[in-house]
Amino acid sequence: MNLIEQLQKTKPKPRQLQQETLQFIPGLWVNGKYVWLQDCNEKVINEEEIIIKVKQEQPHSKICFSSVYIHNHSKETKEVKFLAMHYYSNVIQDNLAFISPIDNRIFHLANKNIYLVNGDYNGEGTKEYTAMPQWNVFTDRIWSSLQKGRLNYHPMAKSPAASVFTIKMTLGSHDIGKMNTWTITGSDKNELLSMEQALLKQTERK
Repeated sequence: MNLIEQLQKTKPKPRQLQQETLQFIPGLWVNGKYVWLQDCNEKVINEEEIIIKVKQEQPHSKICFSSVYIHNHSKETKEVKFLAMHYYSNVIQDNLAFISPIDNRIFHLANKNIYLVNGDYNGEGTKEYTAMPQWNVFTDRIWSSLQKGRLNYHPMAKSPAASVFTIKMTLGSHDIGKMNTWTITGSDKNELLSMEQALLKQTERK
């Protein structure tokens, strides 16, 4: 029995069965500071001369896919980290977020569903991630070093749970970096991985 199956058997039964889904909030870290894009798909960071834009689509009923564009309008090279936060919006709902080092992916369990969370930039996947109680993710507690943009690693968090991953980019003057992130929902881990493989093949052809 794998870890997901064990967690599903031991996880308390949901008190509510609402048709809600995993929420995605993008963000950006640069020069020891970070911002979240709450309730918006575009943000200008004036002091850094950076613009971040997010385009979201749903190529399949079980897939939410986001393309993120980061524009460096300054005359300097910028080291930035894209942030992706995911959490289940119903805080009453029993849910769980955990990191799978073997799969190099984040999984959320909620409402009898499994959610796979992942992303990539120039063919490279996520390398830094954490899972935390939802009330911590909008605070500096997500960082072990805010100055270096290093996440405070926790492998698992219980309800209300959230996850955060980062992807590092080096953007030259007037460069545009593009990365993708996605969530896939289903009832079986193998189904999720198979759908993800099909999704990646589809995006490669674009």
